[in-house]
Amino acid sequence: MKNLGTREFSRELQQRTGIRRKPLNGQWELSFGCNLRCVHCYNSCYNNPESIKNELKFKEITNILDQIHNEGCLWLCFTGGEPLMRPDFLDIYAYAKKLGLLLTIFTNGTLITEEIADYFLKEPPFSIEISLNGITRVTYEKITQVKGSFENCLRGIKLIKERKLPLKLKAALNTLNYSELEKMKAFASNLGISFRHSSIIYPAINHSKNPLKFRLSAQAVANLQNSKEDLDCEEEKTEVHKNKPLPKSDFLFHCSMTMNTFHINPYGELFFCNWLRKPSFSLREGNFKEGFDTLYPQIRSLRYKTDSKCRDCDLYNQCYQCPARAYIENKDMEKPVDYFCEITHRQKEKGIRR
Repeated sequence: MKNLGTREFSRELQQRTGIRRKPLNGQWELSFGCNLRCVHCYNSCYNNPESIKNELKFKEITNILDQIHNEGCLWLCFTGGEPLMRPDFLDIYAYAKKLGLLLTIFTNGTLITEEIADYFLKEPPFSIEISLNGITRVTYEKITQVKGSFENCLRGIKLIKERKLPLKLKAALNTLNYSELEKMKAFASNLGISFRHSSIIYPAINHSKNPLKFRLSAQAVANLQNSKEDLDCEEEKTEVHKNKPLPKSDFLFHCSMTMNTFHINPYGELFFCNWLRKPSFSLREGNFKEGFDTLYPQIRSLRYKTDSKCRDCDLYNQCYQCPARAYIENKDMEKPVDYFCEITHRQKEKGIRR
């Protein structure tokens, strides 16, 4: 029997059923609230009282959970912000678990308590992924800007590890923790836990470029790209990702987003990509099926209006460049991000292919 990951399973399910579009895999930002202040974070709304006040209430969340379950969702990731900031997190988790959803939790680990860990032991998630911002207190707290957060993270890891729950560690590499990469790998290895890293830092979702102060150099990223542990290398770039140039096309999007994935923010806004949050569909005003079916043609019909060098670039399939990432960084879906171009050309020089 083959052991398939979520992406491979989704592809095989599509092939066997003939269904191309099905919301199999979702990611839900339960809250923008967070107890940390990570310098590289894309969350520009944390602990804004007005932002948090307007977040979905429990009954609204359970209503949407019912809808996505009815539409065939299998995997659902709860993230933030920090999802454990919600006082009703375990209630939300329990409701989703009873629906039979395979749940992944993205967390910084610092708010995991004995009670929460014991509940997970009783009702195990599909996976728990804890962000490790460094392997020394100085580095970790220089990033999180919160004293005591390093010890709290280690405690959370220990609580989950002791219960033999499905745990993964990951790190967003930046100029502050890059030098500790090998030590982070060794730490995870000694615990018998898988570890992966992401080598790209992105702007905040409000287009603030403050996080970019902590971006690694293009050369450093190109070197890291040769690692199978790099989260960014696992992204499915295009529907024809076979190391071949894209056929010349007027359409902006060539990726497989909108086929079987979706995102929901804390206010119930549905969208298809973490970096492209417009157009969106309000799940407070309409139902999930309507939104999923409405947004797809809107996005897939978008065409180039300029002579962007991306539209017929021979390296497009190997590049981080995409309209969504261009939009979050340049506020223009057709304007290339020079940083990505540099990384890709450096990779080409080194013979590295994503």
